[in-house]
Amino acid sequence: MSLEWFHRMENAVRIGLPDLCESFDDFEILFDTNTTTYHPEFIFSIQTIDHDEEFCVVSFDPTNQEFYSFYYHEDLDIQSKVIFIDADEVLGFVHATFHEYIGDIDEDELFDEDEDDLDDVEYVNTDDDDDEFDDREYIGDNLEELKEHIEWISNDKHLHIEDEEHDQYNIHLRLGRDLETGDGVLYRHTIMNHKGEDLEDEMIFYFKEDEASYIADLFNEYTGTNISH
Repeated sequence: MSLEWFHRMENAVRIGLPDLCESFDDFEILFDTNTTTYHPEFIFSIQTIDHDEEFCVVSFDPTNQEFYSFYYHEDLDIQSKVIFIDADEVLGFVHATFHEYIGDIDEDELFDEDEDDLDDVEYVNTDDDDDEFDDREYIGDNLEELKEHIEWISNDKHLHIEDEEHDQYNIHLRLGRDLETGDGVLYRHTIMNHKGEDLEDEMIFYFKEDEASYIADLFNEYTGTNISH
């Protein structure tokens, strides 16, 4: 779980940011990083007389080696997770959120009109009555309530990992079934010790029965081994 890509991306963004937009000349744009969080962050702010106003945050998942941010689309009433594969995509998102923040463009312009660019956008439904976006990932305060509707079908799996930067991870995994929908449930609870500080992350991921074999195939491709043995 290296931060090497995080630092390479940081350097590329710092180089490209000053020439990103002529409107930046009218503002004092600040670019900071925070590596003390569980997922390190790029933080973009506008400096004002009284304080700094944050307008965009891009996070890095060191476990999955993934840069991402979130955007709420009011018209569709969905929370979108936007995944970036290079510095140009990060800078493009920063540019769009900057203009939305200062009121220059419509929120729909946050996403490129080219449909190919929308493949990297993951939509998470916020309306429980809409079955169109039924796949769910929950993180945060609702987990205890969600657990009441889960039948656990596997033994608890506990593992301890120490990476090359000497960060330590205590991970708890469980597999279950949603009693209401029959969907599969993967539970993951992680405590990361970074420089003596414990950082906790807890999530529940739902998947359809028909997805299970495809998910297993993806794990097999990642590990290079047959996880069923």
